[in-house]
Amino acid sequence: MFLVIHASVGALVGNAVGSPAAAFSLSFLLHFLLDMIPHGDLVVYEGYKKRRGIRKAIIHTSLDALMVVIMLTIIFSLGHMISAEIAVAAGIVGGLLPDLLVALFELTQPKGTRWSGRQLTKFHDWHMRNHVFLIKKFFRGDVPLKYGYLIQAVVIVVLLKLIL
Repeated sequence: MFLVIHASVGALVGNAVGSPAAAFSLSFLLHFLLDMIPHGDLVVYEGYKKRRGIRKAIIHTSLDALMVVIMLTIIFSLGHMISAEIAVAAGIVGGLLPDLLVALFELTQPKGTRWSGRQLTKFHDWHMRNHVFLIKKFFRGDVPLKYGYLIQAVVIVVLLKLIL
């Protein structure tokens, strides 16, 4: 899913459980379940990896990050409706952390035998396999990106209704 979905789910979890540690952990785990749902961004990532779609990937990620900022502004401006702000923040961080680690890998491209580089590489590879798990198992390919946007717009509206 897109970053805005992971952040919103993290906020929802944090508000529901109230415990920062539980919110972080649950949101971190939910990230991987949500990523298994086909959401149309596989073509963006593949273009980025082949160095022919870098601009498109940067635009896509920038718009997604902007949506996160807008979503967080909405959520925290209505703070009177949030029962546990620290837990909400922890849930958001937990939900975003897997993609932040992938971004760290993509930006640094760690090589060599250092423990941190090996672990980051393993995490990145596992995260990418997780993304395509259902696509490879049950579908002929990822959904078109335009449908991915539509699916996630619906999910955002539902999440906003649940959060607010």
